[in-house]
This record gives sequence, C-alpha cells and structure tokens, in this order.
Amino acid sequence: MVNKKKVYIFLGLIALAMVAAEILFAHPHHHMIWNIVPGFDLIIGFAGAWFLIILAKIVMARLIQRPENYYEGGNEKGGAHHD
Repeated sequence: MVNKKKVYIFLGLIALAMVAAEILFAHPHHHMIWNIVPGFDLIIGFAGAWFLIILAKIVMARLIQRPENYYEGGNEKGGAHHD
C-alpha cells in the first residue's frame, strides 16, 4: 500500500522535473509579468485544482447532499413522510 508521504514526495519530484524542464528547454514568451517566473503555470494549475476540490467538498456538498437518514424518515426537516 502506498502511503501519503510517498505520494507527496512523488508529486514534488514531478513538479521539480517540470520546473527544471521549463527552465532548460522552454523558449520564454514574456507576454505578461507572471510568465517570467519559472513554474508559475504549475502553481496556478495546482492552486486551481485545489480550489475546485474545496468548492466541491464544502459548497456543493451543502447544496446537494442529503442527511444520512433522509430516506428513513428520521428527522422533521428533510425526512421522507410516511402515512
């Protein structure tokens, strides 16, 4: 079984390899000021992915998730009603 520490180390090595490849092989196209920073696209992509995960877990879960006993009729707020 793979533990979290090994996964984080692997992802860190991949990120370092991507930044190194960008420094060594990419032709700089400085259209915007943030294009000067090597690996900035990697940082933006990582931050955007985490933002979407947080959005899905926190905000969307509150909107679409039902209580645990929703279909059992266990509570007054959202439970199914049986006559």
